[in-house]
Amino acid sequence: MPLPHIYTVAEITTRVKKLIEGSRDLQEIWVRGEVSNFKPSSRHLYFSLKDENALLSCVMFENRKNSLKLTLSNGMEVMARGSIGVYGARSRYQLYVEEIVSVGRGILYLKFEQLKEELQKKGYFDPEHKAPLPYLPQRVGVVTSPKGAAIRDIIWVLRDRFPNLEVVLAFCRVQGEGAAEEIAQAIQDLNDYSKVDVIIVARGGGSLEDLFAFNERVVAEAIYKSGIPIVSAVGHEIDFTISDFVADYRAPTPSAAAQRVVPKKEDLIKLIANKKEKLTYFIADRLKTHGSDLEGIRTSLPFRYPLRSMQNFQQTVDELTKKLFFSLGRKHKWEAYRLSVLSHTFEKLVPKERIYLMGEKLKEEKNRLLSFSKRKLERERERVSFLENRLKDLSPLSILERGYSICFKHPEQEIIKDYRQLKEGGRIRVKLHRGGVYSTVYKIEEERREI
Repeated sequence: MPLPHIYTVAEITTRVKKLIEGSRDLQEIWVRGEVSNFKPSSRHLYFSLKDENALLSCVMFENRKNSLKLTLSNGMEVMARGSIGVYGARSRYQLYVEEIVSVGRGILYLKFEQLKEELQKKGYFDPEHKAPLPYLPQRVGVVTSPKGAAIRDIIWVLRDRFPNLEVVLAFCRVQGEGAAEEIAQAIQDLNDYSKVDVIIVARGGGSLEDLFAFNERVVAEAIYKSGIPIVSAVGHEIDFTISDFVADYRAPTPSAAAQRVVPKKEDLIKLIANKKEKLTYFIADRLKTHGSDLEGIRTSLPFRYPLRSMQNFQQTVDELTKKLFFSLGRKHKWEAYRLSVLSHTFEKLVPKERIYLMGEKLKEEKNRLLSFSKRKLERERERVSFLENRLKDLSPLSILERGYSICFKHPEQEIIKDYRQLKEGGRIRVKLHRGGVYSTVYKIEEERREI
């Protein structure tokens, strides 16, 4: 019969260590108990947690000790967060502590973490649920206590930044039994009756217990369901509450919330003045640019000498037409000559049985040439038509059709462009779209520029 395996003490300790430290149920746990055997050290904290039935060794290393917010002493009832491990040198399991809080504070902290995790899974903290704050609200609602410093700070900042602003106050208790329900009701009342543009939910600094009303589910639900954007300003900058996570915006202090909600009136006045100056410059620049364009049109050749421009376009159309027909005629004659030469050559050199096939091919070439000529002619016709339409648009007769007229001195037939060409009693001829009018100058007015 084989002998059983004989373990060393170190092997047993190692196996126990693996079993304990590999158990997820023993990692990141909270343990409640009374402090005993506390031995202050220059670096680490060594103590035990005990109850009526058992004793658990604990160690808190220096890197975690520096974040301890209470003074540890024997007999104190606390809650410690950490993980169970094994100290191999003495084969002793112990709690490696990460955090220590008093029992009351520890229970509140656990409630806070549980609700935070639940609401986060439900999407209460999601960015897409956050509503943007209005740029310049007309009415601001404030949910806070009437006695604290928070209300004084908020009103002072709002009045200083924008004196015309209307503030609607919804007072409530902000700590103690029933405070959470009053906060939620105040938020609901502002939604139902006040027609405010934004709501500030505020409270000054305090302990976790003092601020816990803002960690209650009823407050989180009221903020989440609010149809009006909400700014949460609870405690100091280092304090975080459930209301901060659910709100549309979190401000570190009540004063900071007021500054975020309302812009400074003087800054708005400066901004408007700056925009006005830029707009004035832009309009003046555009007027100058369009004025230059208008002057260029007024002094252009078609505007000053419309008849000459029409004649030039007509001459261009005639030249293009001649070139088109000359080009088509010359190409057609060349292809016909080439076809004749090829036919004559084939008759001499190619056997009769191939002459027929080549003749068919030549017919195809002839048809292709005719098709090409037709397409070319059609494109040139379209170009001529386009030029004719351009010519018609620039024709003085087209301008006359739109209600304008042309004045000539009579009998010189000189186009009148300036009142200084005329004198009272002089004779003029007015060319209209249909017909004309001969008139005598009754009165002459100098030029008037109107915008």
